[in-house]
Amino acid sequence: MKIQLTVFFAIIFVAKGLSQDVLIRDISIIPMSSDTLLVEKSILIQNGKIKQIGDYKDLPKNNETDIIDGKGKFLMPGLADMHVHLPEDDKIENLLLANIAAGVTQIRIMNSKASQIELKKQVEAKKYLVSPNVHISHIIRRGEIYSKDRADSLMKQIKLSKIDFIKLFSVTDKDTFNNLTDSAEEHGVIICGHYPVYLAFGKAEMHPMEEVLGRNFKSIEHLAGYNWISTEEELDSLIHLTKEKHIFNCPTLDWDVMAYNLQYPEAYKNRLTYQFLPKKLTHNWEERYLFSIEEAGGEEKVLQSRDGYKSSFDLKIGILKKLYENDCLLLIGGDAGNSFQADGFNVYEEMIHWSNIGIDNFTILKSATVTPSLFFDQSSAWGTIEVGKNAEMIILTKNPLEQIKNITTIEKTIVGGFVYNNEELLNQIELF
Repeated sequence: MKIQLTVFFAIIFVAKGLSQDVLIRDISIIPMSSDTLLVEKSILIQNGKIKQIGDYKDLPKNNETDIIDGKGKFLMPGLADMHVHLPEDDKIENLLLANIAAGVTQIRIMNSKASQIELKKQVEAKKYLVSPNVHISHIIRRGEIYSKDRADSLMKQIKLSKIDFIKLFSVTDKDTFNNLTDSAEEHGVIICGHYPVYLAFGKAEMHPMEEVLGRNFKSIEHLAGYNWISTEEELDSLIHLTKEKHIFNCPTLDWDVMAYNLQYPEAYKNRLTYQFLPKKLTHNWEERYLFSIEEAGGEEKVLQSRDGYKSSFDLKIGILKKLYENDCLLLIGGDAGNSFQADGFNVYEEMIHWSNIGIDNFTILKSATVTPSLFFDQSSAWGTIEVGKNAEMIILTKNPLEQIKNITTIEKTIVGGFVYNNEELLNQIELF
């Protein structure tokens, strides 16, 4: 495969840390364990783990140590994209490569056109030369009915297959939802996803939200459920319950922005990915976008639809602000797939939306590092820069704590023992 061959030679060039110690010297560390900056510290990496952090003169080194000069630069944990759709088999390698080029070292797969189990096997077998850590799901869809016994059997199979979680795409009825969540809690399996809504006599029926928040449904996508609450008093009560029950939320605002053409006709040109990515990757976006506008009925119809959705989007923004103000658990999810969205890089767009509504930069970065590790109960292994944790990190030329758009200045991504040069990886990516 063409991309695999070219990436192989790129890795030879950039993966200096594979078989030797790596020492990043005199860099400012954003540890994400707290809202602080460790100025001009050095960090020693051995066997893919953070071995020591301290002053350069105090860290052990020899002629074989690969030393990276971090003077004037910034280091923080690699990013997690908590809402990823897996494409067809022939596009998977490009998706994995794009995520590493974007500094994304963890992905949570929420939908798939290919076998997730096979992907995980291939990633673990190092078939893919460039890959983030992949968290795979078993997807539940409407039409599947689960008794308690069948749900128990599913949980056992999920654990045997080393599937990381259940994603609820849609659900048939209330009994199925209750049986799945009960069984998942008993077997220690994560269940999350779309808010449970059933079709009853041709009408959508929402599962009572207070029950959903109390049933070990670990994360809710797209802020669904909250946006159907009719009073501020009830919404405030449910948000307090969300915090009490440690429920995570993955808002995916950028999906709404592009799916409902909220940046049409010109504002999309201000998108970070539009400005930041090489034109060779994005030159066909304009043509595709214009075609999608025509498919949607033309400019007049699109503008009418856009304006009609703005109140719904404003409601979502208000919900996200309330979740943030109440210190609820938030997850950054790119949910790429629409026009002007790129795998991996779309987490930048989501960050910008959050920043624009007043969410502070530390919380935004935390929602792409620390909080995802908490979701998977893996905070002892990744999510912060601390001794003993996996060396999954990014090197930037500007500080994203100062301005969130500085997340686009990633120069190197470190994961799995490799040190990747992001500019080199960008040159290997095929058209989105």
